[in-house]
Amino acid sequence: MKISNVESKYSMKVRGQELLIEEARNEKGEKIIIFQSLTSAKLLNNEEWKENTTDAKNVEKREDLPQDVRKITGKILSLI
Repeated sequence: MKISNVESKYSMKVRGQELLIEEARNEKGEKIIIFQSLTSAKLLNNEEWKENTTDAKNVEKREDLPQDVRKITGKILSLI
């Protein structure tokens, strides 16, 4: 699956970890929601990499997310 467009990004803290939620579309135009736990990684040249979240909307609680994203987020969080 190839992601062709990321429409919006949300960043929120869940159980002490930062969670990035992205609304995207694949090459067929189907809407997908991507959940990513933000971590840093040490690269081979000893530099540290971290996901860029400057364009993500900071969300304090799940109720601040759009309705469809909130519903899926609730289901995902109940599984982890």
